[in-house]
Amino acid sequence: MKNPAAESDFAGRLVTETATHAPPGFTHPEWRDRFPWLVQGTTSRNGQADPFDLGIFSVASSARDVMENWEELRRAAGLPVVVHARQVHGAQVRVHTLGPAGLHLMRECDGHATFDPGVLLTVTTADCVPVSIVDPVRQAVAMLHAGWRGTAFGILERGIETLAAALSVRADLHLHLGPAICGGCYEVGPEVFEALKLPAPSAAEPVDLRRLMARRACDAGVSPENITISTFCTLCDGAELFSHRGGDRGRQVGYLGMRL
Repeated sequence: MKNPAAESDFAGRLVTETATHAPPGFTHPEWRDRFPWLVQGTTSRNGQADPFDLGIFSVASSARDVMENWEELRRAAGLPVVVHARQVHGAQVRVHTLGPAGLHLMRECDGHATFDPGVLLTVTTADCVPVSIVDPVRQAVAMLHAGWRGTAFGILERGIETLAAALSVRADLHLHLGPAICGGCYEVGPEVFEALKLPAPSAAEPVDLRRLMARRACDAGVSPENITISTFCTLCDGAELFSHRGGDRGRQVGYLGMRL
C-alpha cells in the first residue's frame, strides 16, 4: 500500500544546515542570515571518541560530562537561561519567561515556547524531529520534540496554537523540521500508520514523519514557502548525529531562542 504522505503535493522545501563549531552542530543558513536576533540549531555528536552528548535522562555518558556539555551549549548560545524537560512523547507545550540564569529542568513536557529574549528552549533527540517555530513579526519562538506518538497526539498543532494564542499570525510563522530519521530509514508497523491517521499497510513500511508534519503545518495555517526540512538523517548520517535506531544512547539537542 502506498503512503499518501509520500505522495503529497507539498513535500516541504529541503535545506542543508551549515556546520557550527561552538556549539558543535548545525544551523539553518537562511534563518541565520534573515533573523540575526535568533539563536537556532541542532548539536552534533562531534566525533566518536568523546561525543558531545547532552542526554541528561539517557545516561549514556557520565553526568559530569553531560552537564559540562550543557554549560558549553549555554555559553555558546550567549543566553542566560536554558530550559529543558523530561520528554514523554506527549503534546504539552509550556511557556517560559526570563528568570534566574542557568539550566532549568522543568516538569514533563515535549514543547516549549517563549516571548522573552534571553531564554534558550531545548529538546533532546536521537531520531525524533526537533521542530523550530519562529514568528519574526511578533518575535516569539517555540521548540518541539516530535516522534510518531507526539505527532499523533498533536504536538505540532499545539505548538502553532500556543503562538497563535499570543497574537501570532499563522501565515507569518516560519517552521523548520530539523535533523531526524528520514523517510527511507524509518520503518514502522501498521499501528503507527493508524495512529497517524494514514492507511495502514499489512506489514511494516517506511513513513516520512517530517514530510507528514510539513503537510500538517500547512493544514494548521503555516505558509508552505515558510516550511523547511533538514536533509540530514540521524541514521544515514550516524557519524555526525546520534541515532536510537543506530544503537546510540547519547542525545543531541535542538535549541531555539532570541538574543537579548
